[in-house]
Amino acid sequence: MTRTLDTLRAFTERGFRLAASYRLTFVGTYLGGAMTVVFFGALQSLVGKRVPSVAAYGDYFTYLLIGGIFARYLSFGMRHFGRELEQEMLAGTLEPMLVTRTPSPLILLGPSLWVAVEGLLVMALQFIVGVTFFVTDFSRANWPSALVVGALALVALSFWGVLAAAFMLLFKRADPLSWFVDFTIFLLAGVYFPVAILPLWLKAIAYLLPLSYTLDAVRLALMRGQSVTDLGGYVGILLLFNALLIPGGLLAFRAALRHVKQTGSLGHY
Repeated sequence: MTRTLDTLRAFTERGFRLAASYRLTFVGTYLGGAMTVVFFGALQSLVGKRVPSVAAYGDYFTYLLIGGIFARYLSFGMRHFGRELEQEMLAGTLEPMLVTRTPSPLILLGPSLWVAVEGLLVMALQFIVGVTFFVTDFSRANWPSALVVGALALVALSFWGVLAAAFMLLFKRADPLSWFVDFTIFLLAGVYFPVAILPLWLKAIAYLLPLSYTLDAVRLALMRGQSVTDLGGYVGILLLFNALLIPGGLLAFRAALRHVKQTGSLGHY
């Protein structure tokens, strides 16, 4: 256990040092997070505080703030396992790690640890900016409910990311899945507007995505104070996604890793 914690700490420190070495990008991550909140404020000024399609939740700025912040953080699991492994392959560090005693799951998880920590820091910054400089109300928020929903979603979406990592090991590129993530987040998952207003054929696709249920449930928890019991339907759906994606992601990654080891294609890029 101690060795595992030391490995995770080493991966996190390595990620931080690597990210901090690119100073403009490092600062830009936090500045970009703050400016996103400013964009949400400008968007509310353009369309109005009370938008009919989101009136059931509350004001439009809080709707945007919750959707944008949680979508950005939860999507990291979908994106970064494949992307970080791609960087490790480019740098030539993946093969040496795989011949060490480090378990394969840690090799998959480790390079993304700093991204997860940094995502929490950016999320906190965005909430602080939103609450400090814009009119938003979290007095009714049920934070434990939001935490439960967010944790379930993060697990499900992370194993979607494991599928992307398996794709990257086999085909050396995760771009097709990354593009799909961008598309679903900004059009289908309900970041800027409710899924309910989408055309029927797009709505059918949106309701196949765990992020759509997550953002709706988190907004109900934070804007209307609904409890885990009230959100039981959403929790059940997210548990179903976990039941499908966890074994699917693990099996796909193990099969992909076994294939590249047997064919000797791990070092080819």
